[in-house]
Amino acid sequence: MGLETTQQVLAQLYTNTELRERFFAHPQAVGLEMGLNCDEAQQLAQLSAQQVNVFANSLKWKRLGEVRELLPRTAKEMGKNFTPLFWRYAETPIPQGMKKHRQDAIAFANFIIQVTQTEGIEPACIGDLVRYEKTWLLTYDSAICWRICWFGYAIHQDFSKKPAIAIWLRLGRNSPLRHFVL
Repeated sequence: MGLETTQQVLAQLYTNTELRERFFAHPQAVGLEMGLNCDEAQQLAQLSAQQVNVFANSLKWKRLGEVRELLPRTAKEMGKNFTPLFWRYAETPIPQGMKKHRQDAIAFANFIIQVTQTEGIEPACIGDLVRYEKTWLLTYDSAICWRICWFGYAIHQDFSKKPAIAIWLRLGRNSPLRHFVL
């Protein structure tokens, strides 16, 4: 088994709880599903399931910390609901490449928006707040941008049910990012 294949399989095992449980229960069958031959599956099955679970959880806690820093107001407003919702989201693959923490935060913001629409989340302003913080993340590195977003809550003040419009503007790569909320 090559190094790249090993890394890909381990990444899947570390980030997917259901796959990890199935693999350690039936390493040969699940190993074949993952593209391993019988010997390779047996080699990986010799890893300690407990140690793999501990490492997988430490990766999730690290991801949670990074995302919490990038969505600070959302985390604060959601309070104790932020972490359990993140654990649900964390079953998705980890973004790869440059700025993966930002990509992870944007993907989690999309997950929150989806859950808000299907299940509802308290407080009611969370959907607007997470869209606001997500737009910051999307806009921050843009060389030239012009974004306008409408919100049903006063996301820049006390989250009261007052409409707000946020504008992000950058006219060139060397220009500062300007932001206004009306």
